[in-house]
This record gives sequence, C-alpha cells and structure tokens, in this order.
Amino acid sequence: MKKRIEKSTNLDKYLKQIFFSKKDIHLLKMESRIKVNNKIINSDIFVNENDLLEIDVIKEEEIDKKPVFQDIKILYEDEFLLIVDKPAGIIIHSDGNKNNITLDSLVAGYYQSTNQKHRVLHVHRLDKETSGCILYCKQSYLISYFDNCIANNLIQRNYLALVSGTIDRAATIKKPIGKDRHINNKYRVSKTGKQAITFIRPLKQNSNSTLVKCSLQTGRTHQIRVHLQSIGHPVIGDTIYDGKRHNRLMLHSYQLSFVHPINNKQITVESKINYKTFNTE
Repeated sequence: MKKRIEKSTNLDKYLKQIFFSKKDIHLLKMESRIKVNNKIINSDIFVNENDLLEIDVIKEEEIDKKPVFQDIKILYEDEFLLIVDKPAGIIIHSDGNKNNITLDSLVAGYYQSTNQKHRVLHVHRLDKETSGCILYCKQSYLISYFDNCIANNLIQRNYLALVSGTIDRAATIKKPIGKDRHINNKYRVSKTGKQAITFIRPLKQNSNSTLVKCSLQTGRTHQIRVHLQSIGHPVIGDTIYDGKRHNRLMLHSYQLSFVHPINNKQITVESKINYKTFNTE
C-alpha cells in the first residue's frame, strides 16, 4: 500500500484516519512494515505533505478454521480479498454444532488447497437460507478498513427477493427493527428497535408474486425479511415471517460494490441467478 501524504500531520494520526486500529499501528511498527520516503519507521513521527508512505500489509498467517474440502464458487479474488458465492442452506460461521459445514470452513479448505495462508475473516454475513455474495478479507491488517465500511454503509449490498403479491412502485421502508421477545431468533418492527432503512424496486410482476430489488442502507438482522413482511409482501419461502412455503428462501444477495482498500478502485461483483428457477410459476 502506497500513499502520498496530502497534509502534514503526525504519522499515527494519519494511520488512524485511513482506518488502521491502534493495535495494528503498533504491530506494523514492531514488524518494520512502515516506510516513509523509503526509511523504516518504528515510532510516531511528523510526516510532511507529499511524503511517500508505504505500508506492507501482506502477511502470511495460519488458517484458523478447520478446513472442509468442497467446491465453492469464487466471484472475485486478489492478494487482499476473496468474494465467494454462498449457496442457500449453509451458515457462515460455526454455531457450536460440529457436524455443520460452514462457509468459513469451505473457505479454509480453499485456502489450504491453493497453498494460501490466511486467517478466515468474513466481512459481513448472510442468513443461512439466503444465497449470494460474501466478502472475505485475506489480510488481517485490512479488517479495520472493512469494519469502518460496514459501520458507515460504504459497502453497497443489493438483493433480489421474490415476494407474495403485487408491488407496482419503488418505495423506501424506514422502520426500526428489534428482537421479538417471544420467539427466539425472530425480529420485528419495533418503536424501541434500531433504525433500519431498505429501498425496494419492482423488477418483474407475476400473477401472484413480484421480483423486487432490495438495497440496504442499514444492516439489521433479517432486515429485508422483516421489512417486506411489514408491508404485506413477505419473501416466498420465509415461513418465519409469514411467507408461502417453498423449497428455499427466495432471497439472493446478487451484488456487492465497494472501494478497494489498496488501489482505491470501485469493485462491483455480481452473483448470477437463473431467473427461471428463481420463480414460483
């Protein structure tokens, strides 16, 4: 990672501004991974405008999840990032049941089979029943960058949902979401819940269902499912939230878009679906 200092300041202050944690700054210095104008820096110094900052974030680390060797679909990969296509019916990380295969364990298997040494660091999650794009960070020094992206809604996440009934216009659903106190692992619209905003736009109408694009401004658990139920159009296959029974939850994370932490380029990745199978008619 190379950056020109835009304004004179203290090095530590600048590193925090580009989203390195205090712990990471300390480790980067201890491991001699920071250079200013080609000189290794091990302490906080004053950096001047137009100084060249170089940070070596590429680091081999032991795989920290038990690997499972099974094919997974890779949507994007470089030295720093991995985006995989999660199938419906698989959880991201362990829920304590040793018999469950997780996406983390499949990624660990992929790393091992391709001779890569990285911790398994998923940036965000999807419900077990939801399919689509999941972003992994290969370099642990960059996870703070993605934590900031998630906290400030800087990763655009777009979904496709097949819902009951007819939706004929775009809408913004702005309703707070909280836990349902009576049913475990269920959420509901609640005045005392956390702010949640979902944008929806109809793409295709069938006789008794509508394919809609959903975009998140916030990322609450079950947000799309709760919001669509709240307007009378539950996701088909979502029996927790009054959806019609189907062989799967008809919710798919089809697109991720974000700024790459190293080259500052906009990365947009899509997970294609078969529209004929993503239908109930």
